[in-house]
Amino acid sequence: MYLEKIKIRNFRNYCTADVLLAPHINVLYGNNGQGKTNFLEAVSFLTLGSSFRTKRDEELLKREEKGFYLRGEFLDNDESLLLEVGTDLNRLVVKVNGVVYKSKRALFGRVRTVIFTPDDLQIIKGGPEKRREYLDLYLAQAYSGYRKVFLDFYRALYQRNSLLKKFREGFRDFTELEIWTNKVIEEGSRIIYYRLKAVEEISPWINRYHQLMSKEKEDLHGLYICTGEMRPILDIDCIKEEYKKAISRRKIEEMRRGYTLVGPHRDDLQLLLNQKWDLRVYGSQGQQRTAALALKLAMVDLIKRTQGVPPLLLLDDVFSEFDNERKKELLRLLTAGTQTIISTTELRDFPNLGSEFKALRVESGVIFD
Repeated sequence: MYLEKIKIRNFRNYCTADVLLAPHINVLYGNNGQGKTNFLEAVSFLTLGSSFRTKRDEELLKREEKGFYLRGEFLDNDESLLLEVGTDLNRLVVKVNGVVYKSKRALFGRVRTVIFTPDDLQIIKGGPEKRREYLDLYLAQAYSGYRKVFLDFYRALYQRNSLLKKFREGFRDFTELEIWTNKVIEEGSRIIYYRLKAVEEISPWINRYHQLMSKEKEDLHGLYICTGEMRPILDIDCIKEEYKKAISRRKIEEMRRGYTLVGPHRDDLQLLLNQKWDLRVYGSQGQQRTAALALKLAMVDLIKRTQGVPPLLLLDDVFSEFDNERKKELLRLLTAGTQTIISTTELRDFPNLGSEFKALRVESGVIFD
């Protein structure tokens, strides 16, 4: 499914924009600060129900305006999909094919979307929470059951942590603690299973993309790290048993600290060069940037395999630090059927790709075809 047409009203620096897009590669070009990233953010908000830059919807409003509106028309062979989101009297309104929904969560998963921005370097350089966020966002799009398991786990985790805080203050109800512990183990084990499965699948793709783009000889592979001395075994019953033992070992410490110390909310994704060097510690800036992009492209492949159709791919300023050879290699990868929207300051970075390619100039919140 691809985005054929988008309407933007009073969003960031856009007053009004109606844009037709090509099914394959679309390039937004112009100077910095003109609205290229804002356009990608609008597409992201339509398809994911959230911005990749802020958690505050009010920041999306054009200055001195009271509401914004986004409308996207998507096509997939003979099927069509209409997504709309906007503000009305300080209330967010969401529509899918004209049907009103109460929450912007209704937008998520209708059109799967993978995004790369310069800030994604933090997936490599940042703390474990950045890598967990990466896994959770795209696994929720790749596996139909992941999002519900994820939400159920964090609801149970919240209840268990609330109870552990009471234990720290002298409260004792071991029956209720056992109930929430079992729920955390049940749902948390499923999250770990999904993540282990995904990392095993994407690891060869991460390595392939990293090598293609970097022209380097080293291997790059992903390794899922479980907390609490849990062995990462891809078997749901073994995971549950390992999790149960791990949480039992830390039970006294958890009651003392007032929160859960073991589980997928504390796990990590480690990226290893040549099976031994942690990329976060030993990788160069160039290696880390290439690896971050490889992680995103690997998720394109995972979603394509699990869902049968490729996701929409948004790339913000992805070419700025790549030499000409890597630019050519990346362009070759992106012409394989995935609709891609790329922002850049230099249109000359892109060769003429004929009907596969559409250039859109952005200047002061106006898009010129």
